Amino acid sequence: MKWSISQLKKYRDSNFTINEKADLKKFFQENNIDVRDASPVEVTGELIVHPEEVVANLTMKGEWTLPCARTLEDVVYPYEVHATETFVKSKEQVLDEFWHVMEQDMVDLTPVVEELLLVEIPMQVFSEEALVIDKLPRGTEWEMKTEEADLLDKIAKEPKVDPRLAGLANFFDEKKED
Repeated sequence: MKWSISQLKKYRDSNFTINEKADLKKFFQENNIDVRDASPVEVTGELIVHPEEVVANLTMKGEWTLPCARTLEDVVYPYEVHATETFVKSKEQVLDEFWHVMEQDMVDLTPVVEELLLVEIPMQVFSEEALVIDKLPRGTEWEMKTEEADLLDKIAKEPKVDPRLAGLANFFDEKKED
């Protein structure tokens, strides 16, 4: 996914269409230990060529295989990321993090796509089985609970006030008012 400015100048009056596949599995596995597998990334979009810059409107689709945060089973996680990136010829033209300097008058999308997708990898994913509360892992002296179940257990374990003595709870508050 690399084009020279001279190649792209032919498309100054129209947009250059991108429809590429890139195998970034090795990159993802080297940079994120949770990625067990990755499908080839389908990169589509267009390059809009201007005299001093090239704007890339991109859509990246694919799937990662990641471990379930509860069961460690493989979970296939599909993604679709949209981005607009601008390539310029010199550092002085860079305005923000969405702008990139061309090296040797080349528009190279690969490092940009790698960076965009690397930050999109989720920190936790859950398998369908892990989302079913009855199937949470448990051992002989331990069990995994959801936050909701833990809160309900704490409420159930709170000491209950005998209704016959409930009036005494406000006894000292009434004396302070006098």
